[in-house]
Amino acid sequence: MAHIASYGAYLPKYRATLGEIQAFEGRPGRPRSKTLATPALDEDTLTMAWEAASQAIAGRPSPAAVITLTHSAPTGFRKMSQTLVRALESIDDPEAVSCYDLSGHPGSLIDAFELASALVDAGKGDVLVVVADYVVAYDDKVLDMLSAGGAAAFVISSAGFATLGPVARDGREVFDVWRLGTEPTARYRMEVLFDSYNAAAKGAIGKLAKLTGRDSGKYVKAAVSQPHPQTVRGLGKLGISDSALADTVFVAEIGNLGVAALGISLALALDGAAKGKAVLAFGYGAGEGIAQEIVLTAASPKCKIAEAMATTESISLGTYYRWTRGRQQEPH
Repeated sequence: MAHIASYGAYLPKYRATLGEIQAFEGRPGRPRSKTLATPALDEDTLTMAWEAASQAIAGRPSPAAVITLTHSAPTGFRKMSQTLVRALESIDDPEAVSCYDLSGHPGSLIDAFELASALVDAGKGDVLVVVADYVVAYDDKVLDMLSAGGAAAFVISSAGFATLGPVARDGREVFDVWRLGTEPTARYRMEVLFDSYNAAAKGAIGKLAKLTGRDSGKYVKAAVSQPHPQTVRGLGKLGISDSALADTVFVAEIGNLGVAALGISLALALDGAAKGKAVLAFGYGAGEGIAQEIVLTAASPKCKIAEAMATTESISLGTYYRWTRGRQQEPH
């Protein structure tokens, strides 16, 4: 059985005030998030992935495989996983590492965990799973997408402090968030997103309860995909306690981290859970919900991402637009 052996997480320290962006774009109303965690001009998904991965593999043997997930790779026609492996100084022989890039929806971290578990169970060695994202929206569309950036990394191994348990899925064909191949910015249908997220969560978490015999209210922490504050408000109706979500939901504070949101949320959950406790992971995207049980069999090593999240520096509206202009067409 595969385990999480170590993990790391990274958030840029810079925060743009969403209310100022909203006023500038002429969109009245209350901001859906207080700020946006904004990568600096010299940061992108690869550099953030490097920061998180470096924490996760510090003091460990080189992984046998690396899996990366992003919707905003910094270069085209290249494997982000392979580029990351070559950038990580602590990997002894980059050519010996198998590299995998996964696409798909923002809940695909659990897909990566299943792939990593299969490799570990087959005796291939440790697998490093890295999620990093910063999907930048055009102009006033950022007020819907809540574009923010971050990264998280997990070493999956045959031994560790947390067991990767059963997985349950539930989904339907919807168009809530999507992007046509010729378009640089995602399209959002908010009402469809809210409904499909809640329906998929109910289905997947209900199926997981049948597999594990553990009701949703029995999880000490819940790590979830969070594209919008409204999406997570219905999770309490599924029996997930307020305390389980209190330290792991951040979209209303720092924005939508895309595919990295579940990774950062899980890092917060693992930091806050004690030995013997169970954590619920729920990923969502494109109408599909994926739920997984993760049980801590030992004390977690704690990456202290909450402390990093609290270390911030405000940036002006002008700085925000100077850093983001052009990233839609050509990711930096």
